[in-house]
Amino acid sequence: MEPVSDQTRIAVWQALCDLERNVRYYGALADRCRRRHRWLRFAILTSVVMEAGVVYFAMTNPWASYIAMALGALLVALAVWDALSDYAEDAATLRVTGFICNDLGRETEVLWRSIETYTITPTDAEAQWLSIMDRWARATQRARPEIDHRLNLQTTVDANQDIANRYALQ
Repeated sequence: MEPVSDQTRIAVWQALCDLERNVRYYGALADRCRRRHRWLRFAILTSVVMEAGVVYFAMTNPWASYIAMALGALLVALAVWDALSDYAEDAATLRVTGFICNDLGRETEVLWRSIETYTITPTDAEAQWLSIMDRWARATQRARPEIDHRLNLQTTVDANQDIANRYALQ
């Protein structure tokens, strides 16, 4: 079979590396959002129990009502933060996006192996690559993560090294 153009080969290789980075990046951000969600919920639940204790204590000690009001204000602030931040939905969206990128990465690996073994025509390779790119764009447009440049750099380095090691490139 005729070899695939260098332009398509490079594009598929870049997609392979970038998809691996996306899997790692979105996974790490999803874990971060999940941890924030759990800590926020823990803080709310702890504040509710503390509020109940302080209110009970304030029945016999009127000065403790000031502490109860301050704790109540904290509880309201935590509840508003929980409602506005929506860490759970962000974590779920990022996790699903990571799973989709993982699936697309496996598909890109198959495409790469087909290119390397000359078992695919240039037209088919281009069509598969375009299909992967289209689905990748649709998957990542739903995820609007915060940008963490340090994490992005680290996941890029790790992903590129992992892909290079996987295909024994130096």
